[in-house]
Order: sequence, then structure tokens, then C-alpha cells
Amino acid sequence: MHIRADHAELDVGVLQDFIKNFPLGQLTTAIKTQHGPTIQTSHMPFVLDPGTDGSPGVLRGHMARANPQSKALREAAAASPKFTLDDEVLILFNAPVNAYVTPNFYVATKPDSGKVVPTWNYAAVQVYGRITVLAENDDAAGTFLAKQLDDLTDLLEGRAPHEKKWKVSDAPERYTDLLKKAIIGIQIKIDRIEGRFKLSQEMVDGDWSGVVQGFAALGTTEGLKMSKMVEERGKSRNLKV
Repeated sequence: MHIRADHAELDVGVLQDFIKNFPLGQLTTAIKTQHGPTIQTSHMPFVLDPGTDGSPGVLRGHMARANPQSKALREAAAASPKFTLDDEVLILFNAPVNAYVTPNFYVATKPDSGKVVPTWNYAAVQVYGRITVLAENDDAAGTFLAKQLDDLTDLLEGRAPHEKKWKVSDAPERYTDLLKKAIIGIQIKIDRIEGRFKLSQEMVDGDWSGVVQGFAALGTTEGLKMSKMVEERGKSRNLKV
């Protein structure tokens, strides 16, 4: 991902919080395999375990055995020590709101010189690391999957509006045990993590304020969310909007 200096987010804690808030990631691998194309991507929610020593930590997830990418991972892992692939994988996390930015929002530069063009605002975090595959239906994989499913469920149910939170244990044990046989566990030790929050923070003061107000004036849910994202990201500019 190309990251301009004024869009870069280098704080590991901020990047970790982004993943926790928007846990749906796109896992991309490049594995020569008979199970589909070399480059494959799957969407899945992840649990992040932050490092205790200030390191980025570890991502945990699971995917269906029937997924061609799962088959490619299992094949590659079987030939690797401790079922860990040598090559890096990529996981991309996106904020749920992104938006086209019209030049009409640039209330300072557009009337002055007209030297403005459209752009697109978004926020994304990329993670690179080495993936370990747990797919042997042994005790290690069983323990991993049990913890993974419990932790992921607790994370996401914690955001649900209903008072009684659903737990994996609410379903029949024989049923969940059967379903576990149809998935594999994956664990990625994070080597690098980087973020680009492209939210108009590089614009001159009047244009930046125009973007905040312009999105808010749209009156849509997405517009209001983007306005808030731009405003929050621009707080370091010390502006009065």
C-alpha cells in the first residue's frame, strides 16, 4: 500500500484498535497450487492478541476446509516445519465507510484558483506475517479452535444490542463438534503492520473544514460517519471547525 507521510499511521496501538473495531479482514496468499489460482483471498473476522512486549501481536482466525484457499494452505503447511509457511501473507482491514470527495467541498481553493480535483477518502490497515495452519484434527487444533470460536463470539456478541449474549455453548455440543471438523484454524504472527488514513488531513484549513461540513450536510448515515472520521483524524491540525 502506498502511504503518503501525511496519511500514515505509525502508532501500533492505534492500528491494533482499528483491527479490533473493524475485525473483518481479507486474507491474501500467493501459493502455487492445484487448488485454485496462485493468488487467493478470503474474507473472515479475526481476533487480535496484542504482544505483551509492545510487538504487534498475533491474529487468529478460521476458515472452511472446503475453501480452495484453505486447501492450498493445508497443502503448503504440510510441507513446512511446524505447519508454518515461509512466505508472508497479507491481511487487509478496511473502515466500513469510504467516500468520493467532490471538489465542491473545497470552499477555499476552488473559488480562488479552481485547481482542485476529486479524490476518495478511506482508512485501511495492512498486516504482514507468517501463517501457521492448524488443520490436523488433533488436540492442538481442537484446543485452538475452541478458544478461537469462543473469543470471536464473545468479541462480536459484546457489540450486539440484545442483553442476553449468545455463546457457543448455547448450541448442542455434538452439533458444534461436527461443525469444527469442517473448518481449520489459522494463526498469523505479525511481522509488520501499517495504516493509511486518507481523510483530507493534508488539505488547507478552509478545504478541510469544507469536507467536514460537506459530508455532514449530505444528511446520510454514510455522510455523517465520514464527516466524523475526517473531523476526528484532523484534530491534530488544531482547527476550530
